[in-house]
Order: sequence, then C-alpha cells, then structure tokens
Amino acid sequence: MEEPRRRAPCYPKVSQAIWLLVLFVLLVVAFGVVLGILSRILGYPLHEHPAAMAAANLAAAAFVLRRGLKKTEAPFAQVFPFTPFRASLLFPMSLTIIGLIILLSEMDNLLRTVLPMPARLSELLSDLTGGQTSLWGSVVALVIVAPLTEELLFRGLILRGFLSHYTATKAVLASAMLFAVVHLNPWQAPAATVLGLLLAWWFLRTRSLLPCLFGHALGNALPFIFRVVLQLKIRGFTGEFPREVEFQPLWFDALGIVLAGVGLWLLASMFRGVRLPPRDAPLASPPDPDS
Repeated sequence: MEEPRRRAPCYPKVSQAIWLLVLFVLLVVAFGVVLGILSRILGYPLHEHPAAMAAANLAAAAFVLRRGLKKTEAPFAQVFPFTPFRASLLFPMSLTIIGLIILLSEMDNLLRTVLPMPARLSELLSDLTGGQTSLWGSVVALVIVAPLTEELLFRGLILRGFLSHYTATKAVLASAMLFAVVHLNPWQAPAATVLGLLLAWWFLRTRSLLPCLFGHALGNALPFIFRVVLQLKIRGFTGEFPREVEFQPLWFDALGIVLAGVGLWLLASMFRGVRLPPRDAPLASPPDPDS
C-alpha cells in the first residue's frame, strides 16, 4: 500500500511568525542581560564582544527554530532544504550582491542625512563592521552566525510557511518586511527589505537555502573584504559612521548600478522557465537544471 505523501509545512502564518520573532527578540535581550551581568562579575566588557553577541543570537535562534520546526510537523530537510543548485549561478549572484551593497550603502548615507544615527548605534555598528574589538569575532558574528540564523529563520521556516498560505508575491513581501522589522532600527531596514526580497526570490527559484546563505554571507563580508583584505578606502563606504555624512564617489555608485544590473539580468535569464511548485507542494526537490 502506498504511503500518503506528507503534507507541506503550513506553519507559520503571519500572526504566528510575529509571535516567533517577538520571542526571538526577547531571548536576545535576556541573553544580553546575562552577558551584562557576567561582564560586571568578570570585570571585562563581555557584552560588547562580537563573539559573545553572536553566541547570544545563535542560542536565541536555536530555541526559536526548534520550536518552529516542532510546530511544522515536518522533517528538518523539508523545512530547511540545503539542496544543490547550479554552480553557474554563483557569478551573477556575486555581481548582484556586490552591486546592491554598494547602492544600499549610498542609500544609508542619504537616510542618515535626513535621520541622523544615534551615537551609540553608530559606535556599535562601526565596531562590528570594522572588527575593532575583535576581527575574528566580527567575522564569526556577521559572516557565519548572522547568515545561518537569519536564513534558517526567514527564508527557511517563515517564508516556507507563508508559501503554504499566501501567494508567492505576498509571502515574499511579508517575509522581507518582517526581516526588516526584526533589525529594530530604521537605518538597517531599507537594506534588509531589499536583500530580503532578493534572497526570497533566489529561494523560490532554486528551492534551496544554500544560495541565500552564500548571498547573505558575501554581503556581510564585503566591509571586511574592502577594509582588511583589499585595504581600500572609499569615501562613504569603507569608513566608519561619522556624524558628518560622506557620500560615495559617483564612479563607485555607477559601478554598483552596473554590477547589480548585469547580475539581475543574468539571473533573470537563467531563472527563466523555472516553474514555481503548487502552493500545497512540499518544495523539497530542486528545479530541473536545464529549465
């Protein structure tokens, strides 16, 4: 007798996802309080070390993901698919990410002229992206832990659940908006929204979290690549977050437009013909590489 096909995961809906994210934020805050207490006991600012912040983020995400996975009543590999995808996609994906990060950096510069960033947040982001407290700690936090936890949560658990209830367009938009909101500040929200839309598109077309992890990690690694590896100084991009906002050179903005445009055009061409599965399908198998 043929076994019945396991139904696609239908958790969470939007309201359920919001509660999951509230729980996630509360856990991050709780772990931050614990780190603050330990800092006082040890006489060392442990709560400011990026590796410690990454550990708190990882612990909070692990609890939320475990809870969400249990509620889906589906296998891990179905909710969090790490299926292979075409290696030829890596080049246009890289172009797209690099170009968009350049443009989103300039968008951030423009936003900070209208809405100045608080000094404390500016110092925190400068330290984190510049690796001033700990270079290896910043790399672990931004290039490993953040992509892993956020992709499993937003493009894995949440987006897949939304696809069971809503159209692909609504699911992508809702997941991207929640991805922006969970950053809890208006300065990171525009970039998070754009990247959330892009990575959700990649997930829909490849049915794998691997390209999402790659794109997220590359985007977060770019400050280290420019500052530490290439040792390049580009006004308005590689510096810290000064009170006096500096805009990027026009040639650099033009480079971002070209890279993002070419990358998106190549991806759209390569994705053409890839069909989205029905809403009630498990989304487990990758698309035909020749499609």
